[in-house]
Amino acid sequence: MSIFDSLIGIMAPHNCLGCAAEGSLLCARCFGSLPGPEPRCYRCLQSSPGWLTCVDCQPASGVHSARVAAHYVSPAKDLIWKLKLDGARAAADLMARQLAGLIDYPQPRTLVVPVPTATSRRRQRGYDQAKLIGRAMAHRTGLLYTDCLLRTGQTHQHGLSRQERLRQLAAAFRLTGRQDMAGASVILVDDVITTGATIEAAAEVLKQAGALRISAVAFAQPDKKQ
Repeated sequence: MSIFDSLIGIMAPHNCLGCAAEGSLLCARCFGSLPGPEPRCYRCLQSSPGWLTCVDCQPASGVHSARVAAHYVSPAKDLIWKLKLDGARAAADLMARQLAGLIDYPQPRTLVVPVPTATSRRRQRGYDQAKLIGRAMAHRTGLLYTDCLLRTGQTHQHGLSRQERLRQLAAAFRLTGRQDMAGASVILVDDVITTGATIEAAAEVLKQAGALRISAVAFAQPDKKQ
């Protein structure tokens, strides 16, 4: 949490999104009781040990696994929108705390890489929420934060199908500068996984750059395929 957020919290405390108690965006009780999915494949939502991409979905995905902290319902959904639309940067640290608990025995040379949002969205908000979450998660886990992806498109994907998202994202990402990805294990970080098309597009760029294994973590995911 930034010094600015801390000062705002003192002068105008947040109300808990779960129970409305004053003091934080999510009180300790509500934070500890966020409903989360059982391990499953991010693409088909079928049960999958260790959150691995299932055998049926593997041929179409370069993502080894994608872990999710919460169902995309309130108060988790409200927390995401507080971060995206209401400038509540403190939400990023709460999400990072949940995501840090999902990291299981990282491989040598594991890099935390945020999935960047469209630059038009970043300009509107004044920050990129995935980068805030990724940086906070890396700090909590001691892993190396690497802001190495650039999003070149300005498309918005809300309400689009998987196929429409895939078409829009075909060339949406590229590496910034000369990034040494050879042999690295990468953990992509985002606030929400919907269809998975975005993390797949980002994973493809990293894979072509030599990344050995690409996993993902996200704070929330809807329970219905889109």
